Amino acid sequence: MRTILIVDDEPDIGEVLQAFLELHGYRVVVSLDGRDALRKAIENPPDLIVTDMMMPKMDGLELIDSLRAVPALRNVPVIAISAVQRDLDLPFFRKPFSPFELLTEIRRLLHEPNE
Repeated sequence: MRTILIVDDEPDIGEVLQAFLELHGYRVVVSLDGRDALRKAIENPPDLIVTDMMMPKMDGLELIDSLRAVPALRNVPVIAISAVQRDLDLPFFRKPFSPFELLTEIRRLLHEPNE
């Protein structure tokens, strides 16, 4: 079973995404900030990370930079989510977004068939 790390300082978003993705066969770990997410990712590397960009303690860009500095996490796919449009060199979803569109992108990045 593939593991997805969801990082968002809004607990409701993490809970909704966790329930949705678990229904679609994924193991989901939720973190409320970038520092905690980095620790969890180092301890148990996920197959993919979905991160909010605007968070306290460590924002999404700092998290992504920190992940890329860890050899075991360097190639883990990352999807960014934010209420504010960003010009990033990675998949991006602007809040609010469709969980089904996010699922399609997750499957694409994990090279899984889209059911």
